[in-house]
Amino acid sequence: MAKQVINLGTAPNGAGGDDRRSAWLKAIANFDELYTFIATAFNRANIVGSVGQASGVPTGSVMQRGSNSNGEFIRFADGTQICWGIVGMAHNGASLTPTPTVVTFPAAFTGFVSTSNPKISTQVTMAYPVSNNSVQINRLSGCATSNATMLIEGAWTPGQTCYIGWTATGRWY
Repeated sequence: MAKQVINLGTAPNGAGGDDRRSAWLKAIANFDELYTFIATAFNRANIVGSVGQASGVPTGSVMQRGSNSNGEFIRFADGTQICWGIVGMAHNGASLTPTPTVVTFPAAFTGFVSTSNPKISTQVTMAYPVSNNSVQINRLSGCATSNATMLIEGAWTPGQTCYIGWTATGRWY
């Protein structure tokens, strides 16, 4: 239904305009249309739920949030995806460089290009203080072969566990 405009008539006394009853009927019809639209177009089910797309056109909800044993993620209808988590890397005790760890993202990215999608950042927290407070994390090109995993390699004092928080931002479609 189109907006119903109330005819106010001509100034100064409103001659030729809608009478009070007609004016209120139009106002009520306008409000009913707005309330019906709000009740069906904008609600929690349409904002937070499963997002989707068909031929690059968003379908479903505005955003989707989820988690699994690999971490957490949020997907937006525009194709943006953010994944995050934490992984503990126990040192092998043999040298300053432990065995690299493969981290599986909680949701896969698409259009995977090692230099642009996803963008990965890490934060490091030691399980307990280290003598030299030196931790080096390298994100290797090994993650360029997959849209579902990244490879973390680091260097720190043998015998310690390093907890690495990570965030990956990219596109899910």
